[in-house]
Amino acid sequence: MINVPPKRKFIYNFVTRLISAEVLVIIFGKYAPEVGVKFGILWSLVMAPIILHTYREEWQSLSKVYPKRDADRIANNLLITRFMIGIIPITASIFGRWFNGNLLVLGTLGLLFAIVAAKLLTDAGYPLSKEEKRRMLCAENESSPERLAL
Repeated sequence: MINVPPKRKFIYNFVTRLISAEVLVIIFGKYAPEVGVKFGILWSLVMAPIILHTYREEWQSLSKVYPKRDADRIANNLLITRFMIGIIPITASIFGRWFNGNLLVLGTLGLLFAIVAAKLLTDAGYPLSKEEKRRMLCAENESSPERLAL
């Protein structure tokens, strides 16, 4: 299973993101719309330094394996996907108030977020195959010999 077809990656990403997106949308759109905006903003503010630090490290490791343009694209897709976790409660809260917690509208919103996240992750090549993980690990180990000493 060295090369996983993109269709299987998309389905895997879609199913995993569908569960999390639907749970967030239902919780913050139906049961707690007054908390959704606060949670989304707070989560984005608290997690922004961690996400940006992770982005920088991922970009550096990806740029050793892939051309700069591909490394930028992959790292940006992952960055957007991580910030979507803060955007989902805000959007769900707004839609929950506008449509009085209509589950059909909220379910469609969760489905939309799941499709967008799955597409971004699939374009980034996630989940990585064993071959890709090995290539990235080798590139990281070659560039930093002090890690090998630890």
